[in-house]
Amino acid sequence: MKKLIALFCATALFAASAGAQNVLGGILNSIGSGNVGETITNVLSGVTGATTKLVGTWTYGGVAAAVRSDNVFSTVAGNAAVSTIENKADEILGKAGVTPGAATFVFNEDGTFSFQAGRLPAISGTYTQEGNAVTFHFGKALKFLQLNGTVSTAAGGCKILFNGEKFMTFAQRVIEFAKKITTSAGLATVGNILTTAKSVDAGFKLSR
Repeated sequence: MKKLIALFCATALFAASAGAQNVLGGILNSIGSGNVGETITNVLSGVTGATTKLVGTWTYGGVAAAVRSDNVFSTVAGNAAVSTIENKADEILGKAGVTPGAATFVFNEDGTFSFQAGRLPAISGTYTQEGNAVTFHFGKALKFLQLNGTVSTAAGGCKILFNGEKFMTFAQRVIEFAKKITTSAGLATVGNILTTAKSVDAGFKLSR
């Protein structure tokens, strides 16, 4: 009996040690990326199986993008596509008043949400979340657009990513909505980056 107990304890310690080494290895391997804080959060989230709950108020931190999992991209090409989408989409949305730190999402317990950006009237809708899968149903202001995506933990908050082309449809609808209440001639279309959007997923960076 003592031998069985000793064997069980040794096995448990080995498993725990291996798990710790995997976490540490993931963190150390990312040091060269310059994004250690976010990597630590993501690695630990993966180990614990944590799910980011959207209920509450979040501050918009800009456009997030990532190479789509079913795409085979070189590192250089993938980084270029991600950078293009983030920079160009930030620029386009910024002209409509959707700028980092000046826009908020409020997700309510009853499944409703509102999005407030700059001088734009609040944009409302409903959402569902099952684990890391989320679905947004926007109201009439954005022509009842639906976005299906995933939420993942990031440093200081979370990222919500959707199909890149669908996200750019969201950006275009926001621009059209803004044009109705502004005389600004600076509002553009998303047409020039739609080709890049086919290669990536894109969405929101949010922080508490």
